[in-house]
Amino acid sequence: MARSGPARSGQLVGIRRRRCYIELVKRFLTHVLVFAALLLALSLVLDWAVSSGIRKSQWNDFAEWNDMVSGAAESDILVLGSSRAWVHFSPKIIGERLGMTCYNLGIDGYPLDMQLARYAIYREHAAKPRVIVQQLDMFSLGLRDDIYGARQFLPYFNEAPLRQALRRYTYFAWYDYLLPLIRYRGHREVVQRGFAELLGLEHYTTPNRRGYLGVEREWSDDLAAFRKANPEGETQEIFSSNVDALEELLTDCAREGIQVVLCYPPEYYQARDIILNREEVFALYRDIARRHGVEFLDYSTDPMCNDTTYFYNSQHLNKQGAELFSAQFAERLAQLVGVEGDPAGARTQ
Repeated sequence: MARSGPARSGQLVGIRRRRCYIELVKRFLTHVLVFAALLLALSLVLDWAVSSGIRKSQWNDFAEWNDMVSGAAESDILVLGSSRAWVHFSPKIIGERLGMTCYNLGIDGYPLDMQLARYAIYREHAAKPRVIVQQLDMFSLGLRDDIYGARQFLPYFNEAPLRQALRRYTYFAWYDYLLPLIRYRGHREVVQRGFAELLGLEHYTTPNRRGYLGVEREWSDDLAAFRKANPEGETQEIFSSNVDALEELLTDCAREGIQVVLCYPPEYYQARDIILNREEVFALYRDIARRHGVEFLDYSTDPMCNDTTYFYNSQHLNKQGAELFSAQFAERLAQLVGVEGDPAGARTQ
């Protein structure tokens, strides 16, 4: 039986309402998608602007990273390591003695995992060096629980070795790796300086010279405070991942014909007994060097280690000490590399 007029009319009204509702939903979703697309496009542009500006900068946190990704760090001799590489090895002194270019890739506060990520990024943008000096200390084979100096990494998230190294830390969330700009939240100064560099309003510089910083500070006895907080000393954990990473570096360099020298720089003599398993760490370094046929230079008992004149704290040489050590180290490195006499000078440093 055919439906009555009012029933059919009501059915049509319901269909129209559903169609209107569907149309409204479609319009809403379209507007949301358009807004999201515009927001994404704006974020991409702003991310590019900030990152590009910072990549033009020689601001402290970014100068060495920018030299790496631009290829400007390419050198015959590379120094890898922590802050004890950064403030101990002068590329100018070493380079002039050997008649080669030299660059210091030391990174403050990080053990081998981040040091070697930095080298991997260098290799993405530059030819292999002739010589690598890998600085070692009691903390090289450890791992950090937290991230240090997070802002230095922000413009370089496109570098795969860096992303891989950062993922073991919880500081950056998954969306920092996927979405543009959001990782710059809370870093207003970086954003401002990025725009200033991009627009040519300001150019920021660093006191570092080819990665090296000569620290002009007098002795600060923070060792006493550490001893008070840790009267029995501490045991340094050795992580197999960093042992493996060091051995992999040596294996890869041997295959590529890169000469590697392992070096333990000077440290103030009263700090030697702080690490309870110090001899275990040294024995491991010596064994690795022996098995891979590389030199391990140990300056931890050098006479300068007995004099605070050369240090600003127990682990770090001041500028006077660093440049004295660099000259001494350069002489030994020249012997190992086979450079005789005193070259007239390196290529432009």
